[in-house]
Amino acid sequence: FDEPLSAHDLRSMATAAAAEAPAEGDTTGAPDERRPMAEVACGVLDLLEAQLGHVGHGGRSIFVDRFGDPPAPPGPSQAMTSASLERLSFWLLGVILTDAAERRRWLGSVDSRARLEHVHMKLETAGRRPTLNLPGAGSWMSPGQSAFSSLALLVVIVALLVAKAFGVFESGAFRRLTGGGGGSRYYEREGTMQEAIAFQQLLR
Repeated sequence: FDEPLSAHDLRSMATAAAAEAPAEGDTTGAPDERRPMAEVACGVLDLLEAQLGHVGHGGRSIFVDRFGDPPAPPGPSQAMTSASLERLSFWLLGVILTDAAERRRWLGSVDSRARLEHVHMKLETAGRRPTLNLPGAGSWMSPGQSAFSSLALLVVIVALLVAKAFGVFESGAFRRLTGGGGGSRYYEREGTMQEAIAFQQLLR
């Protein structure tokens, strides 16, 4: 189980806004900038909804079949509990693409806030690039792959096309490139002559 969150983290957005608004004549200092978890949860769920908008109705239907309907964002006056935030953070971690090491790290974490903020960062960084854990999303042809991976794939494809144009994959191409074609042609001619002699003997 995750470590329980403080009452300060669990307060509603309305309570946090009222607490951060300085009273008239108050010069005690700047308000606490640590956002309430309800606000963090709203931000993550808004980013998730934007991702679902990019995959269309078919993608949303697949998402719902696989993960269920996204939870409703908390209202302005709604406080959250440690248990509900823990469940939400684990659910959100499961619906985004992560590598094995990253997933193990956050599954082993006991910090709901850090896990939720990590998912928020992943979705915010992805922008319009698909990052939902849908079927085929982790394949090398997925548009959700990084720009570096896409460039590397393009270089490999171009190299293969150039090699094919030069006949590298044709039979005997390797012998021609390594200069071994002369000896092989000699043995091919010798074998042909032996076959001709054997055929002539059969005709006698």
